[in-house]
Amino acid sequence: MLKTFVALLAFGASSLFAQSRVDLLQHVADRFKNANSFDVKGSASAVIPGSSWRATYEFETQGAQPGFLPLSVRGPSMEVISTFGQFTETQVNADATEAKPQRSFMMVPSGRYNDLGRRLIDAQKIGTEIITVQGRAHSCEIIDAVYDTSPEFKPHSGTMHKRFSIDPSDMLVLRETQSSSDGLEWTANVTSTSFDLPPSGAMVQALRDFAAQAKDRSDWIGRSVPDLKLMQLSGSSVSLAELRGKPILLDFWGSYCAPCKHTTLHAQELANRYKSFGLTVLTITQDTAQDAKLWTDYNHVNLPVLLDPDGLAFKAFDVQGVPVTILVDENGKVVHYWVGLDDLSSMDSLLSAKLQPRPISAVGSEQRH
Repeated sequence: MLKTFVALLAFGASSLFAQSRVDLLQHVADRFKNANSFDVKGSASAVIPGSSWRATYEFETQGAQPGFLPLSVRGPSMEVISTFGQFTETQVNADATEAKPQRSFMMVPSGRYNDLGRRLIDAQKIGTEIITVQGRAHSCEIIDAVYDTSPEFKPHSGTMHKRFSIDPSDMLVLRETQSSSDGLEWTANVTSTSFDLPPSGAMVQALRDFAAQAKDRSDWIGRSVPDLKLMQLSGSSVSLAELRGKPILLDFWGSYCAPCKHTTLHAQELANRYKSFGLTVLTITQDTAQDAKLWTDYNHVNLPVLLDPDGLAFKAFDVQGVPVTILVDENGKVVHYWVGLDDLSSMDSLLSAKLQPRPISAVGSEQRH
């Protein structure tokens, strides 16, 4: 009985300890989320695997509440942007003679501490260290945090570890370590953090540039669609050339893309609305067949799904990011090429103006299952 009691006490103390570190991360996140603004600057570096070279870049992450931003760039909540500065590659060992590795790098955004509590599963203190920033020595706890990286449609399928060095007295992160998708482990050292200052001109301009990005590709209007043949999720193939003579709506999506759920479901609504107009709606993804089925089942998508594992369709239509939606006329010419689709009503208006009722054809109407 005594051993059981001691074990329970130890378990309870361990759980409380872990929870206190989860709370610490949440409190730090709250400090950043509740500030009028924040600005985190620093540099990140990683040793290139299998070499004596180190890659380093500067970063700056800024956040600002709507009331701290000009009306022209205000959103409904805090805007956060990360920018990267000078990138360098140096040898760790000055005596090494190996050539610089010829490869690209996936830089990770650091300083987004308003999101520390988002999808956090667990956090443990694994050590302490002293970090000096701007002449001041900070006593930091080193926290190993575990985050859920699983997509909604595939729960409990992935986690990620990140390490943070936090000064609990100031609720500041002074160092963070995380891995990028290309296998590099980046350590970011914070050189300055400020709060409640007016957003920089660079941040305001970046938000303006983003708002001004083209939401369509006018250079594609009038082009003939590539003659592609892709396999459906159901197992049969679809040739775009064989669909000539009827309007087609192509919906490019990815399971990793949050807005894609809305655009694909909207495309499904249009397929039902314009069925009597002869409209064929096809969705195209680079996801695996397994993930495509899980995602479409989860989101109740019953449109035909074309699989593009080698990215042939994405390359042929120059799809640089998703969602993308393309309307093609009966002659196989592009009528409109939407990128992002912040305003779905623009698609509705164009289809209403361009399409005319016609007899329904069975070609290309096969469902995905």
